[in-house]
Amino acid sequence: MANSQTATAEALATSKGALPNRNLSLIGLFGSENNMQALVRYASGRIETVKTGERLSLGRIVAIDQNGLLIERRGEVGRLPILTN
Repeated sequence: MANSQTATAEALATSKGALPNRNLSLIGLFGSENNMQALVRYASGRIETVKTGERLSLGRIVAIDQNGLLIERRGEVGRLPILTN
């Protein structure tokens, strides 16, 4: 059984217009410091768990920390921050 926080996050993450209109949004982080994973939401509403080394439309994930994803694209590294209110 999901707790109320999880249920609320799931409902908001899949509701049309609840999140900024981006192609890709970082909606959650979890795991140990050495093995962090992330929940990303695509513009279509699909949610996926990702980890370091995987590829996204923005580029390759080179690291995940408590502030978001570090993504390399064409030799440049940028940050996809976690969404906040």
